[in-house]
Amino acid sequence: MRIADRYELTYPVGSGGMGQVWAGYDERLDRPVAVKFLKPGLAVEADRHTVVERFQREARITARLDHPGVPTVHDAGVVDDELYIVMQLVPGTLFADLIAENGPLPVPWAAAIGAQICSVLAAAHAASLVHRDLKPTNLILGPTGLVKVLDFGVAAVLDADLPKLTLTTDIIGTPTYMAPEQALGSSSVSYRADLYALGCILHELLAGEPPYAADNALGMLHEHLEAPVPHVADARDDVPAAFDELIVALLAKDPQDRPESAAVVYRQLLRWAATDLSGLSRPPQDHSAADPTSPHRFPFGPIPRDTIARARPAAAAAASASIPSLDDVHAVRDQALALADEERFGQAADALETMLRRAAPVYGQRSPEILEARLDYAGMLMLAGDFRTALPVFEQLIVDVTARNGPEHELVRECRQHVATCQAELGEATEALLTLRSLIAASPGRVGFPLRHQAAVIMAGLGRIPEAIAELDALLADMQSTPNPDQPTLADVVALRRHLHQLAEGQDFR
Repeated sequence: MRIADRYELTYPVGSGGMGQVWAGYDERLDRPVAVKFLKPGLAVEADRHTVVERFQREARITARLDHPGVPTVHDAGVVDDELYIVMQLVPGTLFADLIAENGPLPVPWAAAIGAQICSVLAAAHAASLVHRDLKPTNLILGPTGLVKVLDFGVAAVLDADLPKLTLTTDIIGTPTYMAPEQALGSSSVSYRADLYALGCILHELLAGEPPYAADNALGMLHEHLEAPVPHVADARDDVPAAFDELIVALLAKDPQDRPESAAVVYRQLLRWAATDLSGLSRPPQDHSAADPTSPHRFPFGPIPRDTIARARPAAAAAASASIPSLDDVHAVRDQALALADEERFGQAADALETMLRRAAPVYGQRSPEILEARLDYAGMLMLAGDFRTALPVFEQLIVDVTARNGPEHELVRECRQHVATCQAELGEATEALLTLRSLIAASPGRVGFPLRHQAAVIMAGLGRIPEAIAELDALLADMQSTPNPDQPTLADVVALRRHLHQLAEGQDFR
């Protein structure tokens, strides 16, 4: 499905208070996006003008909410009488999955996560925006440890229009994390409802389960209204008393008894917070081993790339569960080439990466078909301009192609040259030049011509103009004495040499 003549929808991500979210691609800018549609039928159930106003206001305010913990809003519009917002597609692990797989987290990690959520809430509340549905399925831990708060779709602007904008016939929120005033259907729900939900989440991160349990939604709402506030310290003995009391304060029945603001809670959480969340891909074995003052002592490695797959929707997960055939591998490669013909290199790279994640464990990283697909993937990353991701892919390909075909194989040379290109594009010109020099020494004659040309370009970029001109002079002499030399063409080399001479005329290189 394609909308607005530019957004291709690929698979459903999930649904929330406002409607359904799809993963997609912006064909014009060649980037992945998330597209959120208004809940089907909502425009019929309520006043159309009210719904449109609420949706457009959400788009405008969320777009102005400039915070790294909030997905960027790119676009908004209407298609087939349905409203949609186009946002940043966020990779990572849903907190619901994180808790289910890891159980209770170390205190420093829980505090660091809570502090990041508070940072987002502080920015939102300053913009008069209340989330109103904060829960583990609306939180994602990114591959770098950054927490993203998703779906401000149920948020309301704190002004005189609040009852109209919240469609007062509905209770907006999720019972397990709903503040008592929300459970009562109050139209005066404030930012302190978000602090209550944060208390529920912190309790779950530390205890492994929410503060209250019930058999149904009505029973859960009764718990929030009437049950005593639980202490997370009753579930484990390594939670500092002050941290336990902070969570109790967040879970206060009366909003006025909760902390003054998200900023206040943020400052308190920093006392126990770790500065490195890269170990959250594996379950902690000993809560006491995590020391917030020594973040590098965590015995876990960085989050693996396949962790990102945990946040994909059930439909995509079911599709990826089947064992791909080699025909599937070839089909995806053909699809990627077709996308590349349309200059949709980022989408082509994503298609190959998704297929490789499924197929490589089946056929082996060094099987011929997988190696070819990996080469395609790395090449698409370069064409998309994602040199930082492409660099380690090419470096690993050098290792694997060498192991299979030997160090002199042509693909090894090509990958090493691509490594140099990536290094140069990332500003690592000195490293790129060293890589090329090593390649040139092992590539005599016409095989080394493109490498020598590339080395001259990098030397010029480093300001080493005379050295670059000398390299081009020697290259021209060799190319002129060689019939049908490989790329670059003589014209390319002559043009670069002329340009560098023009630069050198006004400079003193002595």
